[in-house]
Amino acid sequence: MPSNITQETSVATVASVPAGPDWDEAFLRVESYLRAHHLESRVLLNHLATEIMAQARERARENPDHAPVTLAMGVTHERIGAWFARAGRDADWANERVRAADRLALVLADLPGRWANCFLSTEPVPQELAEALASATLEPGPELHFSNMPPAPLEFGFNDDGQSNPPNRGGRFLMRAAGSWLAIVGLLGVVWAASH
Repeated sequence: MPSNITQETSVATVASVPAGPDWDEAFLRVESYLRAHHLESRVLLNHLATEIMAQARERARENPDHAPVTLAMGVTHERIGAWFARAGRDADWANERVRAADRLALVLADLPGRWANCFLSTEPVPQELAEALASATLEPGPELHFSNMPPAPLEFGFNDDGQSNPPNRGGRFLMRAAGSWLAIVGLLGVVWAASH
């Protein structure tokens, strides 16, 4: 019985914030963001997005000047950061570099293949998944340096003595053009002879 009262209370608080296009946009953004983390189960995806939106609507009562998308994405980042903390990767999830490293850890741990329904679950994180997430690290790559090497000159197969056309090139071109025209006139003659 007490669970029903709690559920009715949470529904009442959610209903106190009006729904609208901004909240629909926030829901779609949260759903797309979770799907980008390889959460493929439509049921689980909808359930998590609905929970996040309920929490964002509760925050909207305290912060009515914040945009719904901002509130919803803030709740989403907090939920994902808390899940990573339970998985043993406790870091500041507000930092973009930490978020990128954690997303890479999800891919390296084969989250979509083996652990698809564990992401953001309230169940304890499986030990094997926690170890896989802990072993994934983002190493810096080599530094890039600009080269001062001069560009190589372009070579077109022409002589370097200033001639734009190599010897005999003009003659070959004229002979090919004349041969092509003779072939066309010959074909037209054959067609005319065959039709008369």
